Amino acid sequence: MINYRKILELYFEDVSQRTISSSTGHSRNTVSNVVRKAKKLESLDDTMTNPWKESFLFPEKQAIEKGYFPVDLEKVHKELQKKNVTLLHYGHATETGEGGKIPYAYRTFAENYGKYGK
Repeated sequence: MINYRKILELYFEDVSQRTISSSTGHSRNTVSNVVRKAKKLESLDDTMTNPWKESFLFPEKQAIEKGYFPVDLEKVHKELQKKNVTLLHYGHATETGEGGKIPYAYRTFAENYGKYGK
């Protein structure tokens, strides 16, 4: 399990990401991802546990673990830039059904894209 608390604690003490990586035993990419996500959020405090931080920083991981098919938001964004593009959620649901996974509901699909777009 990733020790989010330790990674962020060391980062906020101005320890380099390479040093954090070697001291926590996590890859540099993992440390970089955690730090990048934490920078985007403003409300991190000491009372948050590791599982809570994981769900707070990486909510998409939990959805995948529950069997939901991840949405390629970059692809959706590129498709929406084209003219007369509709039914992107329908395409997601069809693609998901073929893979044996659970598609996101339209509302969740739209909310996730809205967050990505910001």
